[in-house]
Amino acid sequence: MRNYRIVVALIALFGICMTTPASAGNARKGAKHSATKPVKKDETSEKLRQLTEALDEQKTALQQMQHQVQETQQQLQQTQQQLQQAQQTAQQADVKAATVETNSNLQVQRVQSDLSTVKTTLNATTQTAQKTEKQVGELQNPLSIAYKGLRLTPGGFLEMSGYFRSRTTLSDVASTFSTIPLEAQPNTYLTEFGESVRSTRLSLRLDGDAGATKLAGFFEVDFFGNSPTGNPNQTSSYPPRLRQAWGRAQFADGWTITGGQMWNLITMNRKGTDADNFNLWIPNIIDAQYLVGYNWGRFAEIRASKSLGKTVSVALSATNPSYLNTGANAAVGGLASNGAGLLGNSLVSGCTLSAPVAPATQGTLTCTNTPTYSTNLAPDLIAKLAYDNPKLGHYEIKTLGRIFRDRVLPTATAAGYSNKAFGAGIGAGAVIPLAPKKVDFVAQGMYGKGTSRYQDSGQYDFVVRSTDHAMQPIRSFSAVAGFETHPAARIEIDLYAGDEYYYKTTYSTGTAIAGYGAPTAINTGCYYETAAQAPGSPATLPACTAYNRNLMHGTLVAYRDVYKGTHGTLRYGVQYEYLHRATWSGVGGAPKGVENGVFATMRYILP
Repeated sequence: MRNYRIVVALIALFGICMTTPASAGNARKGAKHSATKPVKKDETSEKLRQLTEALDEQKTALQQMQHQVQETQQQLQQTQQQLQQAQQTAQQADVKAATVETNSNLQVQRVQSDLSTVKTTLNATTQTAQKTEKQVGELQNPLSIAYKGLRLTPGGFLEMSGYFRSRTTLSDVASTFSTIPLEAQPNTYLTEFGESVRSTRLSLRLDGDAGATKLAGFFEVDFFGNSPTGNPNQTSSYPPRLRQAWGRAQFADGWTITGGQMWNLITMNRKGTDADNFNLWIPNIIDAQYLVGYNWGRFAEIRASKSLGKTVSVALSATNPSYLNTGANAAVGGLASNGAGLLGNSLVSGCTLSAPVAPATQGTLTCTNTPTYSTNLAPDLIAKLAYDNPKLGHYEIKTLGRIFRDRVLPTATAAGYSNKAFGAGIGAGAVIPLAPKKVDFVAQGMYGKGTSRYQDSGQYDFVVRSTDHAMQPIRSFSAVAGFETHPAARIEIDLYAGDEYYYKTTYSTGTAIAGYGAPTAINTGCYYETAAQAPGSPATLPACTAYNRNLMHGTLVAYRDVYKGTHGTLRYGVQYEYLHRATWSGVGGAPKGVENGVFATMRYILP
């Protein structure tokens, strides 16, 4: 009788399991048939309804099977009790007991086998129900938006940051590492406090498939743009600034072509050679200028990369060039001063209004324009070779080549001509997992001539000699090393140290030594707040040329995710940084500057 009940239960269980796929199949057939009707339906809503009905049926089946498991377990318990009674009876009749024990053991084995079968079927059905429930959740709360065959994924974060500096630089939440105040300059005696939301970022990612080719696009802005009316006086009307705008095609044979404004190839990757944010090593710190010694840039670039198996990849890029120099003179054209362009090809740096001359009633306005865009000859070329291993980490080597050009203007006695100079650099980097998902060691660096554009502090690429107006590239070295840790699921603590070193780049004028780091540079004014304090009380404060020799940076940052779920992430963070600026010795000495900064942030990261 018991065996009969077990057989009936298994037949019922088999019928239940067969009902669900049959129902789903009928639903699919019905959906396919209805597609031929002239009335158009919402396919997503229909699919959600079908999955919900299937999930309800599977849950009902699970409850029935759980009940069947309980009954089978009760039968097993009863059988074991009967076995114990039979063993007690067997003490009086050994032969009869042996027979009873054998039959009882066989019965127990059959019940246990039936129970094992029911449990296996129950586990399989549970997994199917969980998968269906996940599909329903994805339809109810999609991660991306479907649009004409593309998947659109919004992203970014909203950030409120506060900062305090021991020496004022008036640089918002992005520190100007190369210009922190020296010795006794006026800003040395002023601290700086501020609050800012300009690090807020908004992004949109597009993904699609064209056969075996995977297409992607990415657009991102922050609010570090400049405008004539942008100030914090009454309303902080800072305009958006383009960070990234690129498109990419990944082919089945391992080739990838990417074009647009992106993190350029000199930026260290965490994996491979791709331009995706999650494949890059970007220091996760609050200071928006990142780290001294960090090699990076974001500008227009065309990149081709190739995967050579699962561990090796190579890439080559042609990058939009720009030159940074110590300042052109009247005899040289085609160069820009250091710094970024704002509204056009030149920046109005100062204007004067002369007194009116009779019979005119108004004076003449004369403005000085400083060029901020260089006239370039060819793109910067960058190449990278990367190796990735899940256990050993990411390793890369990279090289950079640049061409500089200026124009020596003609005079009454000499024809004009163009000069060329070449810059080059070599770098390497690594991300090494010391404890998987807990501790990573990161390091990267670069050495070269004329490579300052790709260093975080943005110094000078070359000097223009006053003797022959030729360009002489400046040698420099940059490096960053640190540890990134996750001691708990929602805590991140990172420690970094960075350094940039600029070598002397001098030449002889015949009567003196000139150039970058020249001992003839006037540094006297770096030690006094006003001219009245300078020796001899001159009418004006002497110059403070102060060519940077070495910039050092140490920082500690910690984050805590107070919420992380389907609605995004709410993160709090704090950062401390120490900066040291050393200069080349000149007339008056070698002034230095030290700055301590503290940052705090509240960041809501979109899901």
